[in-house]
Amino acid sequence: MDDFCTLGEAGIDLYYEYDENYDSVPTVVFDSGYGWALENWKPIREQVSSFARMFFYDRDGVGKSEKSNIPKHSLQIVDNLRFLLQKAEVNPPYILVGHSFGGVNVRLYASQYPEEVKGVILLDSVHEDQNHKMVPLFTEEVQDQYLGQFTVESSLNEFEESLEQVRGTNLQNIPLIVMTGGTQPHHTKESMAKWMEFQKQLSYLSTTSKHLIVKEAGHAIHIDKPVQVVNAIRDMISY
Repeated sequence: MDDFCTLGEAGIDLYYEYDENYDSVPTVVFDSGYGWALENWKPIREQVSSFARMFFYDRDGVGKSEKSNIPKHSLQIVDNLRFLLQKAEVNPPYILVGHSFGGVNVRLYASQYPEEVKGVILLDSVHEDQNHKMVPLFTEEVQDQYLGQFTVESSLNEFEESLEQVRGTNLQNIPLIVMTGGTQPHHTKESMAKWMEFQKQLSYLSTTSKHLIVKEAGHAIHIDKPVQVVNAIRDMISY
């Protein structure tokens, strides 16, 4: 089922797709990277549909969703997503899968509503310290590219607000899988070492977690190595 849901406060339509062909609980909810529309999940969608219900959506200002004037930081994004799930009658529990910036959003969701979340999967997730501690280790060209991207969805200021909003959150004993791409040529040796340090730190957010390094994948693990991500989702459902 695909549809639009009107976000009351903003008066805009958010687009979602709910694949409920498989009679299962929980539903796997996907949150995309910064500025990415839901089509980016296509490489894993068919395989996951064989064993789970799935919910995809486009955030405010992304893909088929309209753009509002309300804030686009993670606290608002979590409110939007929960509103959308309730309106679409997608009942918990959920397995939350977040790629890159989506990882910040699902971390915040799980910390605010732990009773609704069965598990969390972070795919090369953003870390709250990356702008201050990792970005300066990029080459000047990559720094410019990175900092110049924040025009598509949220502003750089809103993005950094999101990083502060997730700081200090803890997933307690919610099952967590952290997946990290091991081949990322945009990094310098120093920035990649810092990224790996951050990814390990993310795995400490839960007392029930594991960290998987997918050596031949880049930042978009679900596109580069979809089978590994499908297997992680399958494993999370079986917890």
